[in-house]
Amino acid sequence: MCGIIASAMTRHGYFGVGFAALVLLALADLAYTKPDHVSVAGRRASGEAATAKAIKPLRFQGFTALHDRRLAPGAVPGIPPVDIEHLLIGPAGVFLLDSKNWASAGPQLIGDKLYVGMDNREGTLKRLDLEAQNLTSALRPNLPRGVKVEPVLVVHAKDLQPTPRFLEGVTILLPEQFPSVFGRMRQVMTASQAAKLAETLDMVLPARSGDRPVRK
Repeated sequence: MCGIIASAMTRHGYFGVGFAALVLLALADLAYTKPDHVSVAGRRASGEAATAKAIKPLRFQGFTALHDRRLAPGAVPGIPPVDIEHLLIGPAGVFLLDSKNWASAGPQLIGDKLYVGMDNREGTLKRLDLEAQNLTSALRPNLPRGVKVEPVLVVHAKDLQPTPRFLEGVTILLPEQFPSVFGRMRQVMTASQAAKLAETLDMVLPARSGDRPVRK
């Protein structure tokens, strides 16, 4: 159609054919090229889904997971909004989980630094720690005495040694390490207290999407 229009406008059929070919090439390029932001979004979504699946067995240890929640802007004066991929509540405490799908990026722990490729991810860790602090402040009226939100970075990669590791206030671990890591933690509340807290936070923290998600 574009070629026909161009041909009619220029009165030269060969120009219309050439124009149509260029349009088809452009459409093909769009169809087969994934923009960087689309690829990043896909990796993020796959990482979140993999983490949600990995933490399911923790329900047998008394944990409840709330997924895809948000501390909304203005919910607590002076506290900025916090996007929550996963909030894990159990006898061992409350944990803010952030997923990173670095399976193809080759993350490394070198000394006291986390690298992905040549990039130092210190900023990622500090940001997650700050978000956990903000969430602790916002949820303080609901949390048992002495309990705070602990930040956890869940790295999806072929290998990352040595893990689990504690850097910049954040626990770094692989998804397969959930049972052993959380199973060894000291209890800070009873199972019934943890279940009641999960119900409360389920009401306090709305879904990021605007739809009430199902607890998994």
